[in-house]
Amino acid sequence: MTSLLDSSSRSLVFAVFSVFVVICLMLCVITGADEDDRALVRSDSRRLRSWQQGIAMGGDTTTVATVTVLVGMVATTGFDGLGVMLGSLVGVLLFLVLVIEPLRAHASLTAPDLLDARGSGGSAVRVAWGVVTLMVCFPLLVVQLVVVGNVAAALLGQPGARTGCIVVIGCVMTALAVSGGIRGTGVVMITKSAIALPVLVVAAVLVLHRFGGDLGRLLDAASLGSGTGEAFLRPGGYTGDGWVGAVNRVGQIFGMTMATLAMPAVLMRAIATKSPRGARTVGRWMLGELVLLYGALAVVGVGAAALVGTVLREAGPSAQVFTPLLLGRALDDGGLLVAALACVLFLTALAAVVDVTLAAGITLGRDVLAATGDRQAGRLDGTASRWSAALTGLAAAAVAVVCADWNLVVVSTLWLALCGAALAPVLLYALYWPGFTARGALWCLWGATAVCVVALVVSPYASGTPTSIMPGHDFRLWDVTIPGVVTVPAGFLLGWLGSVTDRRRTGEHAVRRDVPRAVRR
Repeated sequence: MTSLLDSSSRSLVFAVFSVFVVICLMLCVITGADEDDRALVRSDSRRLRSWQQGIAMGGDTTTVATVTVLVGMVATTGFDGLGVMLGSLVGVLLFLVLVIEPLRAHASLTAPDLLDARGSGGSAVRVAWGVVTLMVCFPLLVVQLVVVGNVAAALLGQPGARTGCIVVIGCVMTALAVSGGIRGTGVVMITKSAIALPVLVVAAVLVLHRFGGDLGRLLDAASLGSGTGEAFLRPGGYTGDGWVGAVNRVGQIFGMTMATLAMPAVLMRAIATKSPRGARTVGRWMLGELVLLYGALAVVGVGAAALVGTVLREAGPSAQVFTPLLLGRALDDGGLLVAALACVLFLTALAAVVDVTLAAGITLGRDVLAATGDRQAGRLDGTASRWSAALTGLAAAAVAVVCADWNLVVVSTLWLALCGAALAPVLLYALYWPGFTARGALWCLWGATAVCVVALVVSPYASGTPTSIMPGHDFRLWDVTIPGVVTVPAGFLLGWLGSVTDRRRTGEHAVRRDVPRAVRR
């Protein structure tokens, strides 16, 4: 992969990236929360216009793994990769219909504020939500840093520089998160979207142009190039066949849909919307951006199967993160498109990790460290969140260096499973079930977390295959690798069971029976 860029294109990529980083640092300093630490997490964010918040929230759902691994999945497995995109879009629709307006109406800083307002909160619930959120954010940060470190080292032509790339990029992202607050990082997200989306659309247009705008020709070429023939257009390429494949496919779409409902960085921005009308405007811009983005990524992935499918098969699974760059080289021998796509990968990683670092810092500072303290002054939350964001970002960079050679698929599966099985049920119950109690929230958060961990431990990810974490052992109990069909219902069941068996349950008297007014509008 060291020949992806020539020296001139390599210089262009890092020049553009360096300029972008400097501009983002300046924007974060100028627009960030510099007068009041509490503004780090709330007040400055409300100055963004609704359409700007929508673009930033759309960017929150797009990580460097989305652009690399997802495109690689489409290129190598076809139908199953498209299923992940479908699940994410369905999750966005549900989020816009069910969550954004009532969440904004009840939460002031973080999601546990909603639980407090709806009668199912408390210090223990706040800490539990915070810990599970950190268990979602931290693996996500590690995966992003490892992917972008590998790409950066390959573009430099120096595989041994990967550690230095991870450390430098991690430090830059941490600085942006700490200095910018929600508003500053929102500006970074908007800038990233303004650059990344047009480049990906141009790449998709070039793919279509290569095949004369004929989708049938493109799909036929992709089937041939992928080496799977007609199976490219059928389910099972990634999820498998038989009952295991069916469970994996349902779990894939179901789990991805629920995970999208409760992504911490997206919830952070949803709380910052200005009004019910503003929330609807945010939703329209967010959905429009993601439909255009996923459409472009789908075409890019299918085009990669058609044009560089043989290269991907020969290079093995580890080459999937380079799929957009390999496609760019096939479409443009001059290297300009490769340089542009490389910049997209860097900018996507930068923006995504900045926002996730900030969300993790705010959660650690407000919901974990300060959950049992006195928050009446307000400034403690902001100060703790700044230090927590810095600690989280630096720790993620250190862990990414250590586990850079690990199989990170299991890490990605873990954070998605936790987000969909633990956070999403609590969020929906708190919004729409008056009888939901603090005990139900605790059972769901801790119980679903345990179920997710156990489901992965007894899967092929942990043992029994050459790519497992412990290939020399075999303690598998099932062959399912995408456990959403089990973990998500388990989360809802635990939340319900904990609430109905709570002797202190006062849901019909302490909590309003009706849904928030914003939902009825």
